[in-house]
Amino acid sequence: MSASMRNGPAAGDPEFRGIDPDALGHLLKQMNAANRAIIGWLDAHPPPAGVPATGHQRAQEVSVWVAEQLGMLNRRYNYAITHPDTGGGIRTGPAVPPRPAIPGTGGQGGGSGLGDGVAPPRSPRTTPKGAGDDLGTFPNRQDAQKAARADAFVINRALKEGRPIPDEVWRRLGQHADDPDYTEELYDRLGPAGIADLIRRAAGDEARLRAISESLGTASFHLPMNAAWLKALLAEADRDGTRDITVRVLLDADMSRRTDDALARLGLLPGGAAPQAPGGPARTPAPVQPGADRPAL
Repeated sequence: MSASMRNGPAAGDPEFRGIDPDALGHLLKQMNAANRAIIGWLDAHPPPAGVPATGHQRAQEVSVWVAEQLGMLNRRYNYAITHPDTGGGIRTGPAVPPRPAIPGTGGQGGGSGLGDGVAPPRSPRTTPKGAGDDLGTFPNRQDAQKAARADAFVINRALKEGRPIPDEVWRRLGQHADDPDYTEELYDRLGPAGIADLIRRAAGDEARLRAISESLGTASFHLPMNAAWLKALLAEADRDGTRDITVRVLLDADMSRRTDDALARLGLLPGGAAPQAPGGPARTPAPVQPGADRPAL
């Protein structure tokens, strides 16, 4: 843990916890290797008949415990690398101002399904995401992935059958937009074609578009959203006639550096732009000369 984490403003917070992603990643590798060794030993050494199996049972219990801890620790690790402290240590700052109320602007169904009104101001955080008691809605990575698979199935079926995506699915997308495990699994299941369709369905509904932007930004730290992936998404958007809104969704997202670099290579961002800190100003596309064609893909 860095000196700024130990001695900074969070030093006065008795509930403060911090994560060193590199150290946690190393621990996860060690635990995975240890669990594989335990399982290998159990498979190779079944208890002989007539011999007490107490040691064998205890080794099984250890393996189960390690597997449970890995699910929780992997979730903390994913939160830590997806939501890093942008200052290199824990810093306090002004509370985030409330968002203005979002009027209904159309889209599918009877509303955005993401909630309306003014969000209350949030207090400054001294404990980074993933380090404290709050691990989002799901206790571990496996549960988050299971929920994402269920929602992806519903979305894909609605897209295939030409039916509206249920409001509760839109609500869950907004609720879990900052969840690295949920968003990674969801967008891996949808793929560029499904994501383009999802954006098309959200057109005209700012709350839904914002949820897609935020969740894509979260997923970009874990999915290979490189230039080839972005080209595939934009090709689908061109076929749907939604390229402009898709580009806006991408530029409004807090993407990983890898994805930002890919956007820059495609001419959608000024060259080599670094990712914005969460809550930072929206990015603007690279300037295009009058009469110039869109960036070649």
